[in-house]
Amino acid sequence: MSINTILNVAVKTYIKGIVLTLTILLISSAYLYSQDLSRKITIVANDTPLEEVIREIEEKGGIYFSYSPQSIPASLPVSINAQDKSIKYILKKVFKKNGIKYDLVENHIVLRTPGLDPDQDYQADLSSGKLYTISGYLKDRLSGEVLIGAHVYEKESYKGTATNAYGFYSLSLPAGVHQLVFSFIGYEPFEMTVLLDRDKTLNPEMKEALMTMKEVEIIGRTDKPLFLNEQISEFRFSSKTLAKLPGITGDKDIIKSLQVVPGIESFGDGSSLFFVRGGSSDQNLILIDEVPLYNASHLFGFLSVISPDAINDMEVYKGDFPVKYGDRLSSVIDIKTKDGNMKRFGFGGNIGPYTSTLSVEGPIIRDKSSFYLGGRFSTLQWLSQLYYKDQEIKVGFFDLNAKLNFKLNDKNRLFGTFYIGNDLLERKTYSSIQTYGISWNNVLGTLRWNHVFNKKLFSNTTAYITRYQYLLFLSEDRKEYWNSSIQNITLKTDFTWFLNPDNTFTAGMNISTHALDAGNINLNDNSEAEEIPNYNCVEYSFYAGNRQNIGSKITLRYGLRLPLWQDLGPTTVYYFNDNYDVIDTFDVEKNAVYSSFASLEPRINITYLVSPGSSIKAGYSRTTQFLNELSNNISPFTSLAVWVPSGPNIKPRKADQYSLGYFTGFFNEKIKFSAETYYKHFYNYIDYAPHANMLYNPLIEGEIRSGEAWSYGLELMFRKPFGRLTGWVGYTYSRIFVKTPGVNNGATYNAFQDRPHNISIFVAYDTKKRWAFSANWILLSGAAITTPVSFYDYNGYVVPVYGEKNNDRLPSYHRLDLSANFSLNKNETSRYKHKLILNLYNAYGRTNPYFTSFNRIEETDGDYVIPADHSQPQTLVPTSLSVSEIIPSINYQFKF
Repeated sequence: MSINTILNVAVKTYIKGIVLTLTILLISSAYLYSQDLSRKITIVANDTPLEEVIREIEEKGGIYFSYSPQSIPASLPVSINAQDKSIKYILKKVFKKNGIKYDLVENHIVLRTPGLDPDQDYQADLSSGKLYTISGYLKDRLSGEVLIGAHVYEKESYKGTATNAYGFYSLSLPAGVHQLVFSFIGYEPFEMTVLLDRDKTLNPEMKEALMTMKEVEIIGRTDKPLFLNEQISEFRFSSKTLAKLPGITGDKDIIKSLQVVPGIESFGDGSSLFFVRGGSSDQNLILIDEVPLYNASHLFGFLSVISPDAINDMEVYKGDFPVKYGDRLSSVIDIKTKDGNMKRFGFGGNIGPYTSTLSVEGPIIRDKSSFYLGGRFSTLQWLSQLYYKDQEIKVGFFDLNAKLNFKLNDKNRLFGTFYIGNDLLERKTYSSIQTYGISWNNVLGTLRWNHVFNKKLFSNTTAYITRYQYLLFLSEDRKEYWNSSIQNITLKTDFTWFLNPDNTFTAGMNISTHALDAGNINLNDNSEAEEIPNYNCVEYSFYAGNRQNIGSKITLRYGLRLPLWQDLGPTTVYYFNDNYDVIDTFDVEKNAVYSSFASLEPRINITYLVSPGSSIKAGYSRTTQFLNELSNNISPFTSLAVWVPSGPNIKPRKADQYSLGYFTGFFNEKIKFSAETYYKHFYNYIDYAPHANMLYNPLIEGEIRSGEAWSYGLELMFRKPFGRLTGWVGYTYSRIFVKTPGVNNGATYNAFQDRPHNISIFVAYDTKKRWAFSANWILLSGAAITTPVSFYDYNGYVVPVYGEKNNDRLPSYHRLDLSANFSLNKNETSRYKHKLILNLYNAYGRTNPYFTSFNRIEETDGDYVIPADHSQPQTLVPTSLSVSEIIPSINYQFKF
């Protein structure tokens, strides 16, 4: 179908929605510098209003002014040409020349007219109780990177907020003198005295804490501000946390790092698939700078597609999503990439035996724009030459991250992100089919616009395109292949309204078009292959929510999300009877709507502060998923993806989740403990007919069976986030059961991802000199599988007999990973930093099977198939496959 036609209608609807939302919202409503007046700056003005000149001095000089608009003529024209002059010199030229006096009061430059006492000048305003707003961006002092999730609060009242996904904050406080606290993990916290007599913009820059300093999250009182309590089922990884985790090849893996979080279970070795609270792997939404990524695997899943060097922040939600997120049932992995250094040029890299990375970043215009460019590629060809000397085998991958960041002015910023990743496995033969292999790739691009309407209203508008494609080559030389793909084009806008310290309102909308190819064959010999119908869909989503503090002990997060889904032609729709036989077909015309759905999704989350440092949290969420990845394959080595939408034969999947948790700290918050329990019910759960054909099947929707599932569990975690010794211990007990008519005789059975027990232990120790060590140990129950309950002989063949589905389990999975980092810098303040990283993946060589089958000992001609104990009278024995034993690596990492 025509994407342009869809977008034409969609954009008109979108613009109307934007105007309506803006109308409703608008009607409804640096690092601590001492006042160093000897600092030299440049100010050039020609009949410029005094107010604008003051703002420029504040920005360039890092100082702050206070004045009464009734006493100081803000529109007074000012002319000055001060090139590289001291602030003191500029103040004299600007103010004394115009009869305005200035005094230093509470670290502010207070302006007044002659004859007025500065304290009397402001006494009436400061005692009025009028609210003023402080807003701005919080950044890293050296790089200019924004700090996501940093805390900004008033020290006395503990009224505060946190920076959003773009480092922006807004805090309204009564007029007067306030002591503001800025803090962020891994950075030196600082305080700033602010004389609040008008709305102000503060863009402080924070200094990264040295390794010899104790990391501090909150300074001051030991009781925790209410706003600092994250919502239930949320977990955040900073780039510093990710850097401590061992990696499979010496390169940190952000997707595999999730397996240390209680409630998230890894498939196992050699796979980037993961399951969250009983959900299937396609129920996880992975976002890179707000863009969905449909396949996160390199090398069949041994590595993840996102280079860790490009990551700034990663936030994980395990079901109780904020209202702005949708389209998946189980989890959201929200990854923010680096913007690029706005202060100076730099480069970095990681050289290893399996993968290598290189990145470069720097300012385009200092403090105004920046770029980041990073690439990663595999260095595995030596393995194929070592093990397959007589065969021409190519195996490898690459990915590329690029980002541009422009500060247009104080109210507008632009960000552009581009990512491409490609994998290839190719084997050359000398048969009639010259070359065969597989390839898959992800491509995405996004343009984002941040706009600050005023001190309290912030918006972000995003346009993006993302595409995943899988190719199975029948003959690469003849360009014949089987292909499946999914593509998404989206336009969306999100608003954040910082109404007051007790209420933060969010609202937004988006329009998405989806184009899906469920798998077609491309031939070059003029023969006509059967065509699999493609899918075209449009999705509209609207949401609104609020984060509200009630008193000093209760925080509510609540909202509604409304997604609307439409399936459009041209396509062919097949209709099935109760036995899943085709009874009718319907050819849909171009742009005609043949199926539509709407689903209201309420979300509510409550936090109750039991005592300083302890809280109880509860939540309920309804989620809906219209896109479905179809696969009945339990192998970890697959990137083959067939995506189909909800429609006449596939109802939208839905889930209701209820959660309850207790969170506290011990020993002055040095040890943190959390316990969460949940119950989750899945509707229209996707299952498959026995021996379903999922590849190149025009009637693939007839292979699907719809049922229900339910999961429940308990998640415990102890964390020590600060000090030389850091780490956590997590335990999860979880169950997931499925009941589907026509499957397992309609009886309830354990899902494949039902793995009741999961233990994860992570420990990191920094010697504060040149060595740092870390270890990660994982133990989880084996996956549920189906094995024969008996065998019988038929005409000389041994035939297995199967009973209930998933009646057995693989052996328990466990693994130990070790890592040691040795800094090659004797002076840690050196700008060029480099180190050696030694890794042992699966350190004690555990063989964790991912597949079990039953094989004959010998063929009828007497040839042995597998080794076995011949003293036993058996003709079939169970065998299993595992990925690997010990994988050692040594990497050289550098940064400048």
